[in-house]
Amino acid sequence: MSDSLKLYRTIAELILNSKVRFHDKRCLVTFIWAVVCVIMEKSVNISKWIAHRVGDAQAASKERQFMRWLNNNKINEVHIYRKLARTALADWQGEKIYLALDTSCLWDRFVIVRLAWVYRGRALPLSWLILEHQSATVSFDVYKPILKEATNILPKGCQVVLLADRGFADIDLMKLARDLGWGFRIRLKKSMQVYRANKPSTKIRRLIPAKGQALFLHKVWITDKFFGPVYWPWHMSKRLKVIKNGPLSATIPPICRPLTSMVYVLMWKKTS
Repeated sequence: MSDSLKLYRTIAELILNSKVRFHDKRCLVTFIWAVVCVIMEKSVNISKWIAHRVGDAQAASKERQFMRWLNNNKINEVHIYRKLARTALADWQGEKIYLALDTSCLWDRFVIVRLAWVYRGRALPLSWLILEHQSATVSFDVYKPILKEATNILPKGCQVVLLADRGFADIDLMKLARDLGWGFRIRLKKSMQVYRANKPSTKIRRLIPAKGQALFLHKVWITDKFFGPVYWPWHMSKRLKVIKNGPLSATIPPICRPLTSMVYVLMWKKTS
């Protein structure tokens, strides 16, 4: 038995267990073969998939079959992906899940806003948005739907921690994460205003610890909207391993490392 046929059987079992259904059985078969060919060829070039597609049909016929599937308006790719993602996360009920919110720019014309599950150094996209936009900066109202969409995929009872870079240091995002019951760890700009109990307000840049030292602020508020309380760790070395203080006990996952000397991580965790 060929390697592609063995992989076909494995993928078919996974897809059928996820209860993915098509209006036509032929569409299911073509979909499974498309997944097999992508894995085997490590390319999205359809003409190269043909070498891995088992069958007596001519190469041109196999290629047309894939093209018809991709252009079939009856196939809802979001519905399919959502079911597969739910199956992948099914055993994570009650576990801690890290979600990374990030943007990628393509050809200075498009930007992809992606929310992905971080696992063993890899990122599995759960929801995403593609915009014709030249800048990586996207407003909260534009990408808010992908956060709501992810809640329909995540297993019940899981502990979610949202990770994001300084481009997402938006109070509205933090409020939504809090309302969803998520913790969050977000890099902040050094120009952001911080408020401490019984002390005058100041900007982050004035609180930078000396090289080789660390600083942890317990229960502070940020911006003129006084959002908080939040918990704030800084470390001037290249690596921040473990933070423990008050209600917050957290290990920084690999996606956050290494941390440079000008990194500020805002952390919040829901407490009982």
